[in-house]
Amino acid sequence: MGISFEKIKHCKVPDIVKKIISSKFFPFVTAAVLLLCYYLGWDIVATYYLGIVIILILLLLEDITPVITQIPFITLVVSLKNTPSSAMGSSDYYSNPAILAQFIIIVSLMVCALVYRLVLSCVRKKFKLTPMFYGLCFLSFALVLNGLFSDTYTPKNVLFGAALAICFLLTFAAIKDNIKTDKNCFEKIAYGFIALSVLLIIELIVAYATTENLFVDGTINRGALIFGWGVYNTYGLMILLCLPAALFLAGKHKYGYLFTAYSLLIFAASILSCSRQAMVGALIIYPVCIIILLVKGKNRIPNLCIAAAAVLAGIAILCVFKEQVADFFKTVFENIFVNGELNGSGRWEIWKEAIRYFSEAPLFGSGFYVDYHYSGAALSFIPMMCHNTILEFMAAGGIIGIVAYLIHRAQTIISFAKNVTVERTFIVMTIMPILILSLLDVHIFNIFPTIIYSSLLAVLVKSQEKDESEVKENA
Repeated sequence: MGISFEKIKHCKVPDIVKKIISSKFFPFVTAAVLLLCYYLGWDIVATYYLGIVIILILLLLEDITPVITQIPFITLVVSLKNTPSSAMGSSDYYSNPAILAQFIIIVSLMVCALVYRLVLSCVRKKFKLTPMFYGLCFLSFALVLNGLFSDTYTPKNVLFGAALAICFLLTFAAIKDNIKTDKNCFEKIAYGFIALSVLLIIELIVAYATTENLFVDGTINRGALIFGWGVYNTYGLMILLCLPAALFLAGKHKYGYLFTAYSLLIFAASILSCSRQAMVGALIIYPVCIIILLVKGKNRIPNLCIAAAAVLAGIAILCVFKEQVADFFKTVFENIFVNGELNGSGRWEIWKEAIRYFSEAPLFGSGFYVDYHYSGAALSFIPMMCHNTILEFMAAGGIIGIVAYLIHRAQTIISFAKNVTVERTFIVMTIMPILILSLLDVHIFNIFPTIIYSSLLAVLVKSQEKDESEVKENA
């Protein structure tokens, strides 16, 4: 069976397919398909497309790096027409049994393909147990045990914890030993995020041009800025993930300063998303990436000129439109302080509740399905959370949960510190938006950001292992 499948893989048609899906420019095809499906309301077509592409990558390619470029697009499948969001009329598209069954089948096949690659790497003795894997096992164990023995414990705790554990472990384990972390690997990932950013910027432009009641009294009503697949905070995370890729490519190519110029569009989109977390993240990540580019990248003078011009343009805009800019930021950052007291749009109260839940069940936590005051009872499978990764691990997983997370975070820092390169720095800077924004939101506990995070983590760990082996060979 295995020999027959290997023969099929090397036939003419599969060879053509492999060349297409392994191209660094293929993500732009995905972006075009998903953009078309988004505006036509063809969610199931977009799902079939992504499912087939991901399965083909996992079955046909020896180096499955292209799968990392496709994973972020999964988040963007839900169209505005079919969104289940109550803010947009709550379509019943995703409660239709016929549609739901197809989604379940496609997702199941993708999971099976991931398991196949993991099993194949074990059979070929490519799979290597690493400290990071053990740390993820401990983290997964803590997630499954969330809320054990607490008054709020239900079978859903195990199911949701297991779903997160599978996202962390299966994605990491299947990808890590099935990719080649050469220069092409990092470049393919970067182009994948550039393609993603093109899709996101187009959707933002269309949203600004077509959304009713977006502008109220000369300011932006960010509550009206809703996409089928998420609100402004979700958009802010997704666009910010693309920012390091533009500046990474800017430092690699002869005409890389074109990517530097394009990064200004991504930065502007992160601000115009009206997501406060994205704004804070952009103001941290963008300067760091620019500094790395100017120190390590090519075309220092053109890049420096573009950066300087951007700063001067920003200052000019602030001076000319100071009242409008002030009103914009005043509207976006309202409710941070209320009556002179820190409120954080209600987050301060949520965080105090999280600490209370931790104190009530310090060992295993109170679980994910607790009743925060802003949510009422959690009725859906994805629970409402406390908008802070550290406090969520404490409240949901107790001492076991927070210790597991801190060990994992220490391991990621150690992994990066062992071999700091421009390529690995790019991966770390792409991970950072998820970590920074999750201090004020729940991204790390949502299924798709978790998968994105785990896939990038696999690249970080694999590149460390490759560099270590090269050092040993040279010695």
